[in-house]
Amino acid sequence: MSGLLQRYRGLPREIYILFLARVINSVGAFVYPLLTLILTDKIGFGEDSAGLCMTILTLTQAPAVIIGGKLADKFGRKKLIIVFQTLGAATYMACGFIQPSITMVVLVVVASNFYAMTHPAMEAVTADLTHAGNRKEAISVLYMGFNLGFAIGPMIGGLLYKNLLPLVFIGDAFTTIVSTVLLGIFIKETLPKKEDAPAGADENSLEKYQEGSVFRVLKERKALLYFALIMLIYEFAYSQWAFALPIQMKGLFADGAAQYGLLASFNGLLVIIMTPVVTALIRRWRSLRATALAGVLYAVSYGILIFMRDLSLFYVSMFLLTLGEVLNTIDNRSFLANYSPSSHRGRLNSIMNIISSSGRMISPLVVGSLITSGGIASGWTAVSAAAITGAGFMWVLLRFNPLLKNSRIYIEDGDINEQL
Repeated sequence: MSGLLQRYRGLPREIYILFLARVINSVGAFVYPLLTLILTDKIGFGEDSAGLCMTILTLTQAPAVIIGGKLADKFGRKKLIIVFQTLGAATYMACGFIQPSITMVVLVVVASNFYAMTHPAMEAVTADLTHAGNRKEAISVLYMGFNLGFAIGPMIGGLLYKNLLPLVFIGDAFTTIVSTVLLGIFIKETLPKKEDAPAGADENSLEKYQEGSVFRVLKERKALLYFALIMLIYEFAYSQWAFALPIQMKGLFADGAAQYGLLASFNGLLVIIMTPVVTALIRRWRSLRATALAGVLYAVSYGILIFMRDLSLFYVSMFLLTLGEVLNTIDNRSFLANYSPSSHRGRLNSIMNIISSSGRMISPLVVGSLITSGGIASGWTAVSAAAITGAGFMWVLLRFNPLLKNSRIYIEDGDINEQL
């Protein structure tokens, strides 16, 4: 394990600050994992209504993400993150002082939009600070930081949920404020200028600063657009761990909320263990191979839940889902950074996010309706089928798209190599 962790030495100092901020923020990630239960148990929505509410929440984030990406490329990443994370935390704080109601739902939607505006800037900061030679390591260490906190956060949230719901919102807001202060003090502005060359890049680099609109970039690099459409399918499937899974566990177990919190914490612990190993294994893999494999693992994981009801098998399913999650996260984020001009990172991240999150947007609505009409098994069948379909499309993209066939970025002994 120490040899695997050696790969994380020598990263930019700011990456370690971001790691610490991720840990702090995700320790307080109480609200989203419990949101389905808040809607159905505390507010009284049915499964289909809760699904509609989750869909609306995701739908309203689309303009927020577009605006956030544009502002991140125009005015800077740091300013945007500080302003809108603070606004999101303040809105969650307000939820801690009201009773569960439609007003609470509205405030959660508003807070989610504030946080959504920061997502393109967050991804752009990581890409700005790294290059193809150390990007997978940087992404994986930040991912571990999130999950170090997430291994604890949902478990605490699950314990607070029954009798101390206000603390779920207040605690989430407080940790966000602490992490934002940390970023404000120690992270510099990373917005690239025209004359700046991306780290480790040459004049033929796909990350080179480029003039023109984001639509021109997408026209020249259609693989990015196809990738986003396939990720829509992945998001449709993956998001059900936060919707159908807690519904199923609530129906099967008397202490379903607490059991779900423990299962989510198990996911976080697995990520911490798996991420260094997976990063080392896929370091020389061609872009998107790991993402394609992740879709297969999603399908198998959810397929188990069609027929099985034993608690131990939920942990087997979560193990497979988590392995797919780690493969997908490290591979697809580094792919997008490696194949995007530094001048358009915020906007490209926002467009990719909008397209892919459309799958997350419609997923609760579709699956909630299937669960209402045909039971939980029909929901898992649809989700598993979607995941294996996405994996098939990803293999096709990897094999036949000209950009990926003719431009391959790979790593060997710490050096960046590009074949164009």
